[in-house]
Amino acid sequence: MEGRILVQGGAGSWDEGDRREGEVVSALHAAVESAISALGNGSAVDAVVEAVASMEASGVFKAGRGAFPNLDGVIELDAGLMDGESLRAGGVAAVRSVPHPVRLARIVMEKTENVLMAGIGAERLATAFGLSGELLPDTTRKKEIGKRRRDYLDSPDHRWVRELGSSLTGAWEGDTVGAVGMDGEGRFAAATSTGGLSFKIPGRVGDSPIVGQGFYAMRGAGAASTSGIGEAIARYGLSLRAVGLMAEGIGAGAAANESIRGLTRLFGPDTAGIILLDSHGIPGISFNTRGMAVGYWGTGIEADARIVRREGLEEFSKRLLGKRGGY
Repeated sequence: MEGRILVQGGAGSWDEGDRREGEVVSALHAAVESAISALGNGSAVDAVVEAVASMEASGVFKAGRGAFPNLDGVIELDAGLMDGESLRAGGVAAVRSVPHPVRLARIVMEKTENVLMAGIGAERLATAFGLSGELLPDTTRKKEIGKRRRDYLDSPDHRWVRELGSSLTGAWEGDTVGAVGMDGEGRFAAATSTGGLSFKIPGRVGDSPIVGQGFYAMRGAGAASTSGIGEAIARYGLSLRAVGLMAEGIGAGAAANESIRGLTRLFGPDTAGIILLDSHGIPGISFNTRGMAVGYWGTGIEADARIVRREGLEEFSKRLLGKRGGY
């Protein structure tokens, strides 16, 4: 079986000794395995959808079942998907009671003439295609949510539009999930999914469901998926910029680094991370946060997953290239 898959579980704080590290790595492995299975009889689109759906179902990341509620106590989810071969894309925003928004994004892409659907209209589409379902946090998460909501509302630094301060958010921030893939025919796809900011304003939408911002894929160039502060990523157009660099012949590693450097110059550090596959299927990873959760697999490469910290990024990137046997 031929192909490449690179998944991400968010760019964020990811401090050493994070109590969730084992769960995160296991969930990344499961996502990679889901993508490999999908590639066996399917396309790059199948692979990224199944990888992201696996992470949505895990409850480990702040996406799908693991998402935090908005200020009204309701979970609202965003997701986007793009087929690099056809350049068709689909996104859903601020949807409720949709456990797998990435699957709904695929419906938007393949079954409608739209690129982005939001709110009630998207939820009706989910019902029509059997994708509706209750989304409630488990008991442990409910306790965590309740405490953090009180901290948020009591904070003198209470902000409605900007990110929560790091003293409140901790490692839960940056848990957007995504995947980029290349199948045996050389076709690319990208997908991203998120629950957005903890206790966000109802209706708030970041970069994740918007083509060219949270995700992008293009034949002959590659694919991208991002994580971080959605407002900064959206204003910069991070995914499209990175894929555009690869379309000019710049490799994935250099394109990832350059696009993150450009965003950092404008919006500062601790804002974003990106994963890429270039036209040769070579992976690229870059972030300006403390770390990023990543899983990967390729033809002839054993599947692996880990949380890559800033100080280990260069070594990790070299390891990826070395494993690719000569690229």
